[in-house]
Amino acid sequence: MIICASRRTDIPAFHSLWMMNRLRAGSVLVRNPVSRNVVYRIGLTRDDVDCIVFVTKNPAPMIPYMKEIGSMGLTSIFQVTLTPYGRDLEPGVPFKADISDACISLAERIGRDRMAWRYDPVIFGPGKDISYHERKFGMLCREASQWTDRCIFSFVDMYGKLLPLSGSGVLRAVSRQEEDAFIRMAVRTAEEYGISLTACCSRRDLSEFGIYPRGCLDRETFASLGIPYETAQSRIRERCRCVKSIDIGEYGTCAHGCVYCYAGSQGRGNEGTRLCCSDSEMLWGALMPRDTVVELRGRTSYRLEDYGRQD
Repeated sequence: MIICASRRTDIPAFHSLWMMNRLRAGSVLVRNPVSRNVVYRIGLTRDDVDCIVFVTKNPAPMIPYMKEIGSMGLTSIFQVTLTPYGRDLEPGVPFKADISDACISLAERIGRDRMAWRYDPVIFGPGKDISYHERKFGMLCREASQWTDRCIFSFVDMYGKLLPLSGSGVLRAVSRQEEDAFIRMAVRTAEEYGISLTACCSRRDLSEFGIYPRGCLDRETFASLGIPYETAQSRIRERCRCVKSIDIGEYGTCAHGCVYCYAGSQGRGNEGTRLCCSDSEMLWGALMPRDTVVELRGRTSYRLEDYGRQD
């Protein structure tokens, strides 16, 4: 099975020691975020896990552990979100130059073919027009080309908790004209730096720009690396094309505080105020008497939907 760590929080940035303790123990407890009385005990040994996908805005705290993870026989892939925004939108994200340096160091350890860059979400607004994105995207392409050859982008999706912000000027929907201008620019710039550009959960057909549907946890990457995968996936987002994975994160445990955070849009908050213990089997909380524990171990077919929605 493929472990996602994590779409719900930033495990590498804030919970790397907890992650390592769970890998050393060989299992983790994860509470279903919807069916809260269902808890999964998920095996994390090399007999259970085909790949761990780390989704993060700051991989640096994870780097010291990569040799140990490799010695466990575990395969890792990193997806790193690197955007041009400042403290107004990303108050807790480190300096982008430091993140880029960490990505270079990480790629030297695991290989650039196991690294992907997310320019996500693409936001337009005051001070963030097409000239802003052209300047910033070009700069980040130059940086990212040192550690990856793939960029994933998507436009901000105004739903959930983001809707009230549309009237404040902080965030707004991106127009069709702005989308077209960004895509034309991004395709041209990415090609200049030898980076393949793919879209995440696009609402439209982008084939006229040479961009085709592809998941973030995509079958092409796993196939090229010889990593087994299952294509059927419970819906993460509408139009999601990712292969099946098990997310081991917990909402409300990320301290980046990004204004546009989709994880926070589900009413769970993204302030990172929940106290976490690095020695706990769960990232947050504990097993309760009323809980039903579902064992998920071994590289066999699994059906989380049998035990209630995941996301």
